[in-house]
Amino acid sequence: MISYIKGTVAQIDDNSIVLDNNGIGYLIHMPLSSLMRLSEGCETTIYTFMAFGKDDVSLCGFGSKSELEMFKLLIKVSGIGPKGALNILSAVDTETLKMAIASGDDKLIAASKGISAKTAQKIIVELKGKVNKDLLASGVKIAKATSKDDNRVDEAINTVVSTGFDRTSCVRALANIEITDAMSVDEIVDLIFANITF
Repeated sequence: MISYIKGTVAQIDDNSIVLDNNGIGYLIHMPLSSLMRLSEGCETTIYTFMAFGKDDVSLCGFGSKSELEMFKLLIKVSGIGPKGALNILSAVDTETLKMAIASGDDKLIAASKGISAKTAQKIIVELKGKVNKDLLASGVKIAKATSKDDNRVDEAINTVVSTGFDRTSCVRALANIEITDAMSVDEIVDLIFANITF
């Protein structure tokens, strides 16, 4: 198994690159989020995963270890192959995807090419626990912001979503903010608007 390849970007296409390493050109399929950070002639390190299909073997590559780890999680979901996982990571960056899974934002995930609403919901169901652990390990506290038992938070998020924001952005705005029992729905709405990123 090839863990990573260091080399020079010899060619960039719509969804792949050719990476030259000591005279060998590796064709590596990548999400747009990683491709956009590259330019032909630049020296780079690509973290790789070898995908075995029915008819071929392909190399998938990522600009960071966190993106590679997210890819590995996605392909463990039944019905998601390497191509589908790359499409999701092309549409949504890794941290936003984690927040979308944690907040149950299936619409954001389903906006990815070739991903249905049913598949997006399956991703949330199968990966939510793992993603929550990752976010907590990195210091992001999201339990209060996504709790089904806290109707005030859910109502506040729905209020902000009705103005045009997506649920993931609302949950991200509340990450690491303590929601006290004394807070009203309007106060939580104000917190979201004060911390939401445009």
